[in-house]
Amino acid sequence: MIADYHNHTSFSFDARGSMEEYVVKAQEKGINEIGFSDHMLIHESKNYPRMTPETMPAYVENFRRAQESSKLPVKLGVEMDFMPGNAEKVREFVSQFPFDYVIGSVHCIGDWEIDNPDQAQEYMKRGIMQVYERYFALVKQLCASRVFDILAHPDLVKIHGYKPDCDFSYILNDVAKTMAQADVCAEIDMRGLTRPCKEVYPSEQFLKILRAHGVSITFGSDSHEPDELGRGLSEGLRLAKKVGYTDACMFDHRIKRHERIA
Repeated sequence: MIADYHNHTSFSFDARGSMEEYVVKAQEKGINEIGFSDHMLIHESKNYPRMTPETMPAYVENFRRAQESSKLPVKLGVEMDFMPGNAEKVREFVSQFPFDYVIGSVHCIGDWEIDNPDQAQEYMKRGIMQVYERYFALVKQLCASRVFDILAHPDLVKIHGYKPDCDFSYILNDVAKTMAQADVCAEIDMRGLTRPCKEVYPSEQFLKILRAHGVSITFGSDSHEPDELGRGLSEGLRLAKKVGYTDACMFDHRIKRHERIA
């Protein structure tokens, strides 16, 4: 069994395609289960547009229509950006809707969008190691809040190919420990294969550490249009098996279960 839980529809500002189109594509590609996780912010951001809370009822209604017409399991998720101080607002918000899972992600360090190629020069201005330390400190806060079920693209900070020239495995171990304590799943996200870093999120090194700490996994193509659904999934599966994973998590009403991966 395999589920692709990280997919964006036209409800996300940077994606296209309806939920119904994704369901059809999932059936064509033989994906066992699909989930939708459009971007949403509950805080104001002029530079980082996302779905707003006011849009959520329409999002849920679209999901229900897609679910009713689907021959395979379809799950309702959302990707919420974590910002210091917003965890309780997120907790209150997600409690109002019938999500099967909630994905948490870190895209910003303060006002800086780390995944924006137009702002990549900030790595050199701030110092690569300092950026990694700050990014993973935010990831730890996200997990420790116990608001989120899944951590998206766990090492997104490497997106532009910048990596410290020293050993930072102690940081990864610290993050993995926090994730295990908070029972947060690590997403194996294949979108990194198409980015300058040219590798899956998380790296093999990080995934080995997560496995050693007993952190569970999910899979996500992080697709932004239907044709991208399931992209790179075989590489994600290969990497998961290589480091010793034999099962992945699936969710129903925010309760996870483990299924063996094919």
